[in-house]
Amino acid sequence: MTMVHIATKAISRKAGQSAVACAAYRAGDVLDDAKYGKTHDYSKKSGVMSSDIVLPFSLKALGVSVDRETLWNTAEAAETRSDSRVAREWLINLPYELDEYDRHQLAINFAQKLCDDMDVIADVCIHRPVMKLPFDPNVPPSSKYLREGEENPDPRNFHAHILVTTRAPTVGPNKTLAFDPKLKTPFEWSNKKRKAHDLPSSMQEIKRVREMWVDTANKVLAEYHLPLMDARSYKDQGLDQQPTIKMGVEATAMERRGITTEKGDTNRAIKARNKLVADNHIKQEADNERRISALRKGLAWATEKNARLPGSIGGTKQRADFAKQLARSSEPHITYCTEQSNRTAVRVDDTKRCIEDAKSGIAWAAKRCENLPKRCDDTKQRINGTKQAIEGITEAIGKSDIEINKATERSAKPAPSPFDDDARRARAARLDRQEGRINRDTRANRYEDERIFEYAERMKLHLAMRLIQRHREAMAIRWAQGETADDAPDKFDQRQVALLSEFAQRHGIEDHDKAVEFTAHLRQVAKRFDYTLVENNKAIIKLLRDPKAEREQYLALTKHFIDFRDNIDQKRAAFNTSIIDKLGGSAGEVGRMTRDIISSFSYTKGLTHYINQDNHPAEAREVAKEHLADTLDKTCQQFKLALRDVNSLPTTQRKTYSEALKATLKTFTEQYGKELSESQHKALQGGLESYHHQVSRTNTPSRGFSP
Repeated sequence: MTMVHIATKAISRKAGQSAVACAAYRAGDVLDDAKYGKTHDYSKKSGVMSSDIVLPFSLKALGVSVDRETLWNTAEAAETRSDSRVAREWLINLPYELDEYDRHQLAINFAQKLCDDMDVIADVCIHRPVMKLPFDPNVPPSSKYLREGEENPDPRNFHAHILVTTRAPTVGPNKTLAFDPKLKTPFEWSNKKRKAHDLPSSMQEIKRVREMWVDTANKVLAEYHLPLMDARSYKDQGLDQQPTIKMGVEATAMERRGITTEKGDTNRAIKARNKLVADNHIKQEADNERRISALRKGLAWATEKNARLPGSIGGTKQRADFAKQLARSSEPHITYCTEQSNRTAVRVDDTKRCIEDAKSGIAWAAKRCENLPKRCDDTKQRINGTKQAIEGITEAIGKSDIEINKATERSAKPAPSPFDDDARRARAARLDRQEGRINRDTRANRYEDERIFEYAERMKLHLAMRLIQRHREAMAIRWAQGETADDAPDKFDQRQVALLSEFAQRHGIEDHDKAVEFTAHLRQVAKRFDYTLVENNKAIIKLLRDPKAEREQYLALTKHFIDFRDNIDQKRAAFNTSIIDKLGGSAGEVGRMTRDIISSFSYTKGLTHYINQDNHPAEAREVAKEHLADTLDKTCQQFKLALRDVNSLPTTQRKTYSEALKATLKTFTEQYGKELSESQHKALQGGLESYHHQVSRTNTPSRGFSP
């Protein structure tokens, strides 16, 4: 993280200071001081890389220019008290990672924001660290050589001195610069006066300027993918670090000469304590890395076991497609397993009943067959008696004897019985085959159920792991390092991380439970992925499994709105161009913002109509709602800035643009007043108050203001 350093101090006559002398010293320039009748010559000062005068936008629009000597002599002349604050200095540390041009542009941009925000003029001087030659005992004392025991300054200490006026500038006849002798800028007011005007305290204002500097610098650092600044304190960042105290010029010089100071000892103690805390943190991180390494080995083992699954299936394309289809639809398989288990239990009960019925039938058949031999013997005896009776019949019967004998033989044969041994054995064999087939089917179904259940458990662990580690670098795209979705398609983007975080919060799933070990916590989260949760959150399950496919689907659904937005943006730009002549000219930045405000009504109406169309994808309409909210917020800010600066326009344009702004503000408030937030209402009110203030200043004769 890049170091954040921004400090401010007043240049006061009470301390014997002169704004002209301070400006000459920081710029390494020669300036004549009219108040004290002196010439301040710092032309030989080394380390000054650049010096620039930055004017607020209101003066630039009027074509005003001023040199350094005139600026600060005028500022001194505007002060009449012996203890007046004649100037204020902002000291900022510039990132050494940037080149000279970028550091210069960053300092100028921040100074411009200060000028426009506080309505002051800034004198920006950039200094580099002045390095001296090593100590040489054979060389007479010189400013080019270090003293004995002295150290060079930090070579990374590139910094900017921004000297600003304490009064708002005005323009006199012939575009001459002047300062209001009756009114200091609000930043120089006491806390009592600031509170009476509903303004934050001086400390809160300094914090706001600090945040403005950090935001300005981070935009440049992000372009070069450099570590960003953080305006928060160590405590707010959650770091167990103690800040060092300010050394001051005298103590720093003494320390560089090898002289120990109390402040230096204090800072050395603080640094030693911070180093001890950092070492302990590094040791703890090492322990965490060892635990993570062990976990990764476990995950690697699980991954390897999972990788063997396609090989055990056979490696054929058909089985690979089946496994892929199974992976994409794990939730139906959970239901299928449950149903199959229930059906298996029913089939087992049916099989048992069939076996019992078969056993009962076999027992009944065996009992019926017990008297079969005795009945056969009785039948044989009856047949023998019948034969003897037939042989005693007289030959008178004649030719019918043969037929009688045949009939007798037929009647003597036993009737076929359904209870003989062959039928019983065939029936028993058929029942055995049926029971064996049922047992085989039961075992196969049980094995299939167990295999599917095991795979479903592994899938639950996989989904739980991706959910609780969604913020890790291995899972989320590293935007700060310049990584994009194309570089890491299988990682979660910012929108997807937000969706998963909302899902986890809604179901009470913590990223890390400190009360339990990580593996136990992982299994607890995996148990939450039951059939009900999976069935009710199919979109989240799909996102966890395949972020790339979900992102492509989302982009495809939102592309309809992107095309629609580009179309209405083009129409809006054409409309803005067409009304330039009606308003009396382009009028610079104020004119651009005013034209955007005028065209915002039709623009937001088109967005609202798009949102209300049910035939458009839901995702596209959600993006349209976000864009509508951003448009309303941007319009409120444009109202604030345009109303603040419209009075700086030339007379020919000021009237038309002022009337257009006031008319559109009334319509905008009536139409969207109920939808705006408190901060947006405050922006509109602030712009209107600034407009009335500028009008009153313009109409005051004592100002001598002539546009």
